[in-house]
Amino acid sequence: MIPKFKIISDNEDITELLNGRLLSLDITDEFGVVSDTATLEIDNRDDALAIPPRGATLEIFIGYDQLYPMGKFIADEIEIKSPPNTMTITGRASDSAMRDIAAYLAPRSHSWEKKSLQFIINTIAARYGLVAAIAPEFAGIMITHSDQADESDCAFIQRIAEDNGAVVKIANGKMLFIEPLTGRFPDGTSIPTISIPQENVSEYRMRLADRGKYGKVIAKYYDFDKAKEQEVSTGAASPVFTLRETFIRRATAQARAKAKLAAIQCGTKTLSLKMIGNPLLSAESKIALAGMPDDLGGEWIIKSAKHSISSSGYTTQVEATQRGTE
Repeated sequence: MIPKFKIISDNEDITELLNGRLLSLDITDEFGVVSDTATLEIDNRDDALAIPPRGATLEIFIGYDQLYPMGKFIADEIEIKSPPNTMTITGRASDSAMRDIAAYLAPRSHSWEKKSLQFIINTIAARYGLVAAIAPEFAGIMITHSDQADESDCAFIQRIAEDNGAVVKIANGKMLFIEPLTGRFPDGTSIPTISIPQENVSEYRMRLADRGKYGKVIAKYYDFDKAKEQEVSTGAASPVFTLRETFIRRATAQARAKAKLAAIQCGTKTLSLKMIGNPLLSAESKIALAGMPDDLGGEWIIKSAKHSISSSGYTTQVEATQRGTE
């Protein structure tokens, strides 16, 4: 199979211009708030290519007989060097549906009183022309009081996501507020599992981490009605890990306990793979390895996927994890 690409710059197809000049194309897709990136290294030995303006939008497709969209990226870093004459363009993921990103990153102050997470995410998403997609387990959580003091909307929603064991990501016109690495869509339905045959894998490395030994997490909160400290827990197996912080709300304590246990269990088994390029693989995708050793069995959830096209062909490298069970 011969890998192919298509690149559109500010609504102009520049694929033919880059044919024979593209030395490498790397696209990295990661879960959570980490910005996805694209890097193009281009042969410019005859100085025939003009330096693109910073802020240019690059829409990238890769694949074989069929091309798949890999996202839109804003060119924010350009390097030229010689010898040999090359140009390297680095872009950060962009969501064209999002309006006024400067305001999204600018400090603002607001006091949120007795609002559900559903209301808060809906309000902030609508402010920037996005549709809120909040997982059902978070939608009904009430925020009794939270001050957003000289804090951007971007920083604020990341903070409340962390407080509740969630992660925020903006993609395809949506503001996603979801539990990380579940292998589920925001509405709770399961993401289809992609089978990876053994012959497609060129390298693999699986690690077992001791930090996955805890089977239960306890969190403490102060019950003002009863005027005493209380505990909540998640998980059932020993040994037990107890969070040091005492929270002021039971719901927050429960969410932090759940998030900590998930982090512990996600650290138990991690997998690195290098394989024949597969444009269907992205962060949060579920994969299963066919014909591999039993220790690599079961479903894995991708934390990051890096797609690389060069003179050597097309490869995909993934970092994946397996979640434990409570």
